[in-house]
Amino acid sequence: MPAKKDIPNILIDAALKLAAEKSWHDVTMIDIARSAGLSLADCHAHCNGKGDLLRRFIRKIDHEVLADLDADDFNEPGHDRLIAVIMARFDALADYRPALRSIIAARGDLGPADSIRAIKSHFGSMRWMLDASGFRTSGLHGSLRVTGLTAIYARTFRQWLDDDSTDFGPTMAYLDRELSRAADWDGQVEKGLGKAAKLCRKLSENCRRFSSEKSSDTTDTTAPDLRQ
Repeated sequence: MPAKKDIPNILIDAALKLAAEKSWHDVTMIDIARSAGLSLADCHAHCNGKGDLLRRFIRKIDHEVLADLDADDFNEPGHDRLIAVIMARFDALADYRPALRSIIAARGDLGPADSIRAIKSHFGSMRWMLDASGFRTSGLHGSLRVTGLTAIYARTFRQWLDDDSTDFGPTMAYLDRELSRAADWDGQVEKGLGKAAKLCRKLSENCRRFSSEKSSDTTDTTAPDLRQ
């Protein structure tokens, strides 16, 4: 019996191996258990099903990409860093392309609940990729950035799946174009949110000033002497 900490990775590898051999839709947890040399009880103790294994695989790739970052990369412009990080992600996924084609063809074979979890996992991954590239991901602007990158990554991923070049040059060129377009949009959003924030501050200041003046008028008014 392998060490408990190794079982999740063993299950992930078994699942992806089977996905490369046949339709992901036809892969069952029994198949995965047998391929991994484990019992169904072992599978149950370490994962919640096929969808859970895919989410764990995404986190595994996240960790590999982040672990390989060089501190010197942080000195590069954000656009270049983001391209490097995303391309490093594709490099980490390269050996799994046959399995990923099968999974994409079956749309992950996910039910509604697992689909929502998968979307959340991809948003989380893209947030980390942006963080690793030096972009702010907090607040409304940050959330819009994560959403935008998730959409760009999904389109670029499709391009990468069919990229037969040795260096994924066409994929990188496509990613560069998409991110350049997004940079213009991001700049406009930043300006728009900046103007909105100034307007909100001005309205807030006016409300406070009006409230203060109203309070002062009430205090200065002398009540009539009703005893006369």
